[in-house]
Amino acid sequence: MKRHVYRERDYAFAQLVLTLRTAIGLSQAGLAERLGASRRAVAEWEGGLSYPKAERLKELIALGMQQQAFATGREEEEIRALWKAAHQKVWLDEAWLHDLLASPQPAQLSPPVGTPAAHEGAEPATSSRVDLVEALDVSHFVGREVEVAELTQWIVRERCRLVTLLGIGGIGKSTLASYLGSRLVPHFEAVLWRSLRDAPSCEELVADCITFFSETPPAEFPTSLEQRITQLVARLQASRCLLVLDNLETLLASGDPEGGYLPDYEGYGRLIGRLAESAHQSCVLLTSRERPREIEALEGTRSPVRSLRLVGVDEQTARVLLRPLRWRSRPLSSRRGTDLQRGPTAAAPAGGAALASGAPAAHLASCAARVDAARHPRTGPASPGAALAGIGGVGGALSALAAGARTAGELWPAIGGDGVPHR
Repeated sequence: MKRHVYRERDYAFAQLVLTLRTAIGLSQAGLAERLGASRRAVAEWEGGLSYPKAERLKELIALGMQQQAFATGREEEEIRALWKAAHQKVWLDEAWLHDLLASPQPAQLSPPVGTPAAHEGAEPATSSRVDLVEALDVSHFVGREVEVAELTQWIVRERCRLVTLLGIGGIGKSTLASYLGSRLVPHFEAVLWRSLRDAPSCEELVADCITFFSETPPAEFPTSLEQRITQLVARLQASRCLLVLDNLETLLASGDPEGGYLPDYEGYGRLIGRLAESAHQSCVLLTSRERPREIEALEGTRSPVRSLRLVGVDEQTARVLLRPLRWRSRPLSSRRGTDLQRGPTAAAPAGGAALASGAPAAHLASCAARVDAARHPRTGPASPGAALAGIGGVGGALSALAAGARTAGELWPAIGGDGVPHR
């Protein structure tokens, strides 16, 4: 029986080559022609499947110098990093490098494709096409400084091509993604936000993205989903774009341990797989309660495909978030209604008594979700609240707190009361 051996991809080298090519301003076919190589060879370099031979790598580096594709003042450092990443069998020719760095460089043959923030000191895009109509209002965003810094590092400096925000409902995934979308606009030529909560067909979504990311929208689209995805990937390769897809869990089959999709939505699996596997200079930002199975094998600390799971906020941020609700204490025994309002009676000890006894904080998060679902019937249980920018509504804020606390007893002092808002 014939055995198939799957090669391990070198994503670090692939990203270096892709960044250099886009900075030069050539397509894969154009670069292949300049180097006297095949387009397939260039595609394999950018896919992390193979390395160029030493002489071909020299030609690529020389072309990069001619086109001023390396960061000014850091040319030698970046060339050495590229050579090392290419795992060459011979040492870098020091005399050749000295002559290359010493020789005056001619004017660029063509303006490079926009690659803002590809290098330290690079200028951000001067203007961008932006559609954040479906994003959340983040004018009063607070907290999440660590997450914002880490995600900005991944997206802008390390140029990850697919990043997933994971977490329980109401933890603040959509709000954080909205904040990043508006914050990172200067670093992209085009920024598009699309919510998947209304479950659009994959064909419809891809056509919408192609139209937005195209300088001239196509008159018609291929009927094949695979061909549409190929067109979208081509747009993401040609320009530096940010695509945010919110609420992916809407399309996932609930309770499926394999992470499968709902009937008629299996195409999203292929879309996410292609966006994660294909080399491009853009970034796709997903939010989901569950990790898409297509990206599990591609993730890594040095991979351009990564995920970040959100946890609870710190106490100081929680106080700021809950302050507009004017929380105050009243005896729990005087309440009736939800678990959060019910006193520690013998008939119903699950609410207030649970707080006093140190029950799991997940119970409080569950209660908070029901409170928010009642407050915001339109929103429903898919994402509680979103009334407070930065985390969510009542349920969102409490869910975020509960995610960082081991017991509700630890959580309770942080909000300074019985958990009942009074307006």
